[in-house]
Amino acid sequence: MKLKQLKVRPKKLLDSSPCLVEMGSLFECWATSGVDDKRCVVASKALSECMTKPVTKSNRQNTINYHLARLSKHL
Repeated sequence: MKLKQLKVRPKKLLDSSPCLVEMGSLFECWATSGVDDKRCVVASKALSECMTKPVTKSNRQNTINYHLARLSKHL
């Protein structure tokens, strides 16, 4: 049995938001003490600081197709 070409489609993983923790703490503060409460200012400032930071994406490539191409020579 000879296979012509082996390929795998990479899974598309959803990245979580980098400011998810800050947003959760702000929503929790709003839920416990109200939207216009002055105690939520710290959480609001932390979220706004996080949102102003640039997002860095790591560009990891999946090497499975490379290894499958090498393996197909031996099959």
